[in-house]
Amino acid sequence: MCNTMDETLRKRLESLTATGRAQSLDFEGVAARVATDRFITIEAPDATACARYEELMLPALDHVDDAAAQRIAQRLAPCPAAPAAILARLIACGPESAACILARAADLPATLLLERATDGDVREAVAIAPREDLDAATIDALARRLEPEALHALAANRAIRLDRGALIALTQRARVDIDLGRLLLARDDHAVDRTVLFLSADAASRRRILLDAARGSLAAREHLPVAFDAARIDAFSAAKAGEFPRFCSILARAARVSRAAIERLARDAGGEPLGLVFAATGFSATEFEPAIIALRPDLAAALADPMSGLRFALQAPPRAASALLAALLPGRQRRATTEYAASSDGAPARQGTPELDIGGMTRAIRRA
Repeated sequence: MCNTMDETLRKRLESLTATGRAQSLDFEGVAARVATDRFITIEAPDATACARYEELMLPALDHVDDAAAQRIAQRLAPCPAAPAAILARLIACGPESAACILARAADLPATLLLERATDGDVREAVAIAPREDLDAATIDALARRLEPEALHALAANRAIRLDRGALIALTQRARVDIDLGRLLLARDDHAVDRTVLFLSADAASRRRILLDAARGSLAAREHLPVAFDAARIDAFSAAKAGEFPRFCSILARAARVSRAAIERLARDAGGEPLGLVFAATGFSATEFEPAIIALRPDLAAALADPMSGLRFALQAPPRAASALLAALLPGRQRRATTEYAASSDGAPARQGTPELDIGGMTRAIRRA
């Protein structure tokens, strides 16, 4: 096999494009594809071959359309000898050709990846995210994008390490993106805060998260107000009446979040988040079964099953239940789960586990 870019071929292609321009015909795309097909068949192109290919391609790429640029990019991207100037020009041709290069070309400059991860089209970000050679700055830039496709592609890349900053950004978005949460849960990163990803977890994982929260609550002193018991009837009058919107509005006002955030928890198919709402009040599960059925008739079978996730959630200690609920509500600030500080009575307490304002919730419900 010839190991260079044939000079005769180059001259013929240049003649073809010149003839086409003279007759108002666009032959640049044809010439560029023919030259690329020839170049990628060279086993180890030398400097002369690369120079001849570059000399032909740079002016031709100024005239090719988006479809032609994309086809050329698909062919050239895997070639280890592809000239950097040609790759850069193809990236500039449009997001589709750029995505082909960014996804498949080896040894791209870190500065280029960072630039396109920060300011590039979403198709470019999705193409960059699965790469194995991403540095921390590029990962951080991708984690702060707004498009779900880019975040999903990044979370699915198990070949890279997500640092704390990237994990915080992704888990915050995962509170309202179930699929993103599932991708994060599937990773091996020990620093992933699985409490925040409770809604994305399967039944077995939810049980483990509940158990961890219950263990963490054992060393904490009781914090629920004694006066809450007197508010039993007023507190859940809306629930017992089956008034779902009013029930969610009361809790949202007490927790200082949007009603949509509460409704999202209360409508969860498994019912565990709704069980946590009732468990956080500090009363027994049997007292609230009629209210749960009134709000969610579809949970009757889960309530009747002593091994269901809903029954397990209803048995969670109030402190653990309120901490888990706070972790699931958007906008509730959390510190790293590895940070600890002493509580007021000297017992160790996790700073990363915020609690709902049960007292405030009680007052809001009673006013309703």
